[in-house]
Amino acid sequence: MTKEIKNKSVSFNMLDPFQAQMKKYAEQYPNFSGYVKRLIQRDMEEGTKVKAIKKAPSQAVTNLNMTQLNGFKL
Repeated sequence: MTKEIKNKSVSFNMLDPFQAQMKKYAEQYPNFSGYVKRLIQRDMEEGTKVKAIKKAPSQAVTNLNMTQLNGFKL
């Protein structure tokens, strides 16, 4: 029996302090793919798509200036 596996890549802009912080945090998990799948599962169980996206930047970027927020939609 063969497996059909699809890959999705995640890019982190290391010049963006928030994205660099996310990458560093994610590196503590040896199975990055499993970690991402658990995050997706949690969002699916909560029944919302936008909630997680809107919450992520608000807590971690409070000490950044507007230049550092380039690329974020607030």
